Amino acid sequence: MWECNRLKLIAGVLTLGVIAPAMYFLFLFLFGRLIAVDDAGFGVALSGRLLSTAFMAFSVFLAVSSLIGGISILYRSRETSMLLGLPVRSSAVAVFRTAESWFYAGWSTLLMGVPVILAFSEATGSGPGVAVAGLALLVPLVLSSTAAGSIVLAVLSRLGSIRSLRRGAVGAVVMSALMILVFLRGSDPGALVIPDSSAGDLQAVHRFVAGLPAAGHSPWPHALFGAVLTRLGTSGPGQYAGRAAAILAAESAVLAALALSLTAIGFRARHASMAGEAGLSRSRDSVFRRGGLSRALVEKEALLFARDPVQWSQLALLGGLFLMYAGNLDELPVEFAQRVWLGVAVFMNISFSGFVMATLMVRFSFPSISMEGPGLASLLQMPAARRTLLRTKWAVALVCIMPLVLGAGILSTVRMGAGGLFLAETVAAITLMSCALASINTAMGAIYPSFTDNSPASIASGQGGILAAFASMGYVLAMVTVISFSTREYLSSGMSGRALAGSLWKSALFMVPLTAVVSAASMRGAARSLDRRDF
Repeated sequence: MWECNRLKLIAGVLTLGVIAPAMYFLFLFLFGRLIAVDDAGFGVALSGRLLSTAFMAFSVFLAVSSLIGGISILYRSRETSMLLGLPVRSSAVAVFRTAESWFYAGWSTLLMGVPVILAFSEATGSGPGVAVAGLALLVPLVLSSTAAGSIVLAVLSRLGSIRSLRRGAVGAVVMSALMILVFLRGSDPGALVIPDSSAGDLQAVHRFVAGLPAAGHSPWPHALFGAVLTRLGTSGPGQYAGRAAAILAAESAVLAALALSLTAIGFRARHASMAGEAGLSRSRDSVFRRGGLSRALVEKEALLFARDPVQWSQLALLGGLFLMYAGNLDELPVEFAQRVWLGVAVFMNISFSGFVMATLMVRFSFPSISMEGPGLASLLQMPAARRTLLRTKWAVALVCIMPLVLGAGILSTVRMGAGGLFLAETVAAITLMSCALASINTAMGAIYPSFTDNSPASIASGQGGILAAFASMGYVLAMVTVISFSTREYLSSGMSGRALAGSLWKSALFMVPLTAVVSAASMRGAARSLDRRDF
């Protein structure tokens, strides 16, 4: 266990060592450019609006994550069933597991919010007071968001069945996506600017600030959080900042108490009802009569995926965010008509797609073999079952993830107005990376299986999942490095399409063999690992 935890610690430190500084410098740049409009007196107000908007997005994602994670931890976990069998009150188990789900949902936001707050404090030049206040209020902000998700889960769990809970989870995810979409569509893209000192820019600033909500009239936690830091950043009246901070703390305490009470009351009966129903399934003997083992395994994967609201809710949420990114890429304040910016944007889009796909593969493809559980021993008694199992898992991962990322890549490239050559580069790069990443994560899942846990997220965060993540990121980094050479050739040749085509052919001579070798070696290692195991 310590070997696994030590690897998790190292991976977490390395990840934070890259992401946290990047977020700090990004928001420091944004806040600095906005605060530069000090002659209009709107700089800090603009920065406060950006800060509040960022934490509004964090809050929505936290609430959805708390809802989805709570389903797995409270109603689909063997640990919860074990705790309910101990001589303790079921209400205590419900409170403990709910608090645990809050920790799992919110710890990353607590860490990622620190560089944003520090960047705001540095940009406003307000000293350590704003940073200390922001870090202190970050806890009630996260608590209020995770508690809101648990309140929704507690209400949905009283609808009577696991199917109702699934439908409610779908509704919550869809409503969250619609809220974000309405917010984005309701914002004027021309109003949110990174201004210079020209008169035209100042007119845009005036229009933007005119649409800001009045301070002190919004009870939402993210608005109170932003209002406190904005007032402190401008050395404004401390009385209002103290009142807003007290309201935020009171809201988080009330929401947390309400969530724990609703979850604890009648928890044992609801858990028994949903746990018993979750284990029931209809007979599907006709599945095995309609085709061979491969088809039966594919249909089994589809059924298990459809019956697990945690799986498809998370995939839908991540997929929606990715498609939202692709659909709003042309709203960026970048002139894509200039070929130099278009070449850089296409390269960044391919890189982003590769790293997102690596994350999705680790989350959904790596745990797939481990999720077979006790039935794997019976399944492997069939002829050529090991090879068939690996091929099926690889195909399912490819079919589920590749169309999503490839569709978003094509959509974003088209919306940028890129030509056919850039589109072919995007399609070829994403296709190659999809095949290799599906092979890496399927193979690593077979080499490092975990049959003691029934939570895909927990399996993916184990020792094997960390190794699979590093292997996937390493492969994507190698592919992105090769593509960067083609992009540099295109830029240095005066944005010549002929030079880009020639450079892409040279890159393909490296990328195609690399993908083939990585895929074949990974699947061969997985086959050997399964052959050596005695199930």
